Amino acid sequence: MPRADQKRINVGRRDFIKTMTLASMAATLPGAALADQSSAGAIRPRPAGGKKNLLCLSNNPPAHEKYIESMRSIPGTDLQVSSIKVNYRNPEEIVRTVHERDMDILLLILPRMTFSFGSLCDAMGDLDIPVIVLTTNPELIPIDANLSASLRGNGANVTFAISQDQALERVRIAASPWILEGRRAVLYGKPFDSTTVTAHNLNEDLVYRRTGVRIQFRPLEGLAALYKEVDTKDAVREMERWKREATEIIGVSDKTIVDACRLYVLLRSIVEKEELSAVSIDCLGFTLSPNPVLPHPCLAFARLRDEGVTAACEADVCSMLSSMFLEEISRKPSFMCNLMSMDPLDSKINVSHCVAPLKLNGPDAAQMRYKLHDYHGSGRGAVPEVEFPRRGQVLAGGFSKDLKSFALWPGRIESQVMDTDRASSRSGPMSNVCANTIDVKIKDADRFLQNIPGLHQIMVLGNYTRAVEDALIGMNVTLVGPTDFTPLPA
Repeated sequence: MPRADQKRINVGRRDFIKTMTLASMAATLPGAALADQSSAGAIRPRPAGGKKNLLCLSNNPPAHEKYIESMRSIPGTDLQVSSIKVNYRNPEEIVRTVHERDMDILLLILPRMTFSFGSLCDAMGDLDIPVIVLTTNPELIPIDANLSASLRGNGANVTFAISQDQALERVRIAASPWILEGRRAVLYGKPFDSTTVTAHNLNEDLVYRRTGVRIQFRPLEGLAALYKEVDTKDAVREMERWKREATEIIGVSDKTIVDACRLYVLLRSIVEKEELSAVSIDCLGFTLSPNPVLPHPCLAFARLRDEGVTAACEADVCSMLSSMFLEEISRKPSFMCNLMSMDPLDSKINVSHCVAPLKLNGPDAAQMRYKLHDYHGSGRGAVPEVEFPRRGQVLAGGFSKDLKSFALWPGRIESQVMDTDRASSRSGPMSNVCANTIDVKIKDADRFLQNIPGLHQIMVLGNYTRAVEDALIGMNVTLVGPTDFTPLPA
């Protein structure tokens, strides 16, 4: 790996104390206080395609020329690198340079010795891009580490690197194309106004800038009109498959299954014609109605997920994006579920939903056993009750409501409530419990409770924590999770 010439510097205890003493005085020096130039809350424009701009600031660019040049040829990236000389003793100059530049990644190569960075961190604010701080004196890092911590304290997503290799790896991750870059999704329902999960703080442009996904809302009435024109021939074949592969069918007529399969045929054709990665419907806006405009989409969504298409329930925008994200990383369909309850003493959560994919272990694995019965004992709709793998390792979580963080929890399936169509509790029939209800052991239950992303959890089988972390760094999204991400033993 090309490196700038770095001479070894030995710093004695007396020099260290002198440096720290002068640092404590720096706040009183001229130029230590700056007018607030924070860009906190601002969202920078997305670069076209996978191209990204890196701004490198240092006090001696020629000394780092070979290292900077190596960034321009990182495999799998299209990185435009600009290198500018700055005086780290002049925070005004640095802040002006940063806020005048169009950049997607900021690399700060710090000077070997400085007493303080003054109010640089406060004036810079939250840049809404990945910031990499590289020390050039790894044997004396307290001032440099403090700058990194202060930048984080003002909202910036900062990586502190003590070697060129470490910084270069972070640049590679940040410069790589976003994992959902260029994906498209359609949601049927009122824009950001789902019956159960509103997202009034978001809009289509914000979703794109945060995730790279282009979303579009369409009226339910339009989908209902298209549904009336669907030929039943393909739907009948799909119905026969559901019946043939089920272990048991309880109280569901052929007509009900065919109606659900007609919706699958329609959604599948829309996905293929428009090259969509995801689709969602505000289903609870009509399924509880005495005269629903569409059939229950549970079977359609289960099949689409098995076929590699994200099919999110209830037009929940954040959960749809979370499903797309975890499905892309794991290459497995996800289980989107309600968090029903939690046992903090035993560190368990109970999750439940009526849509579950059959190929939880991946597209090439054998599908899970399932039975078909009606929706919540209502006598309407058809849902698959899937047998989840006992003690299977899982990851659960999702994007926060502002898409700035992602909660991720490793867990293990402990038990499953089976025969939910017949099961009962002390309060009577379990009509409030969905067809697929499982108990999951997690770590750090109290921390989990304070970081629940919303109504829905997104769950995939397996452990992909490192891949998730790398992908989120590139998206400038903060990872939230337990203190220890080590998977629970199966």
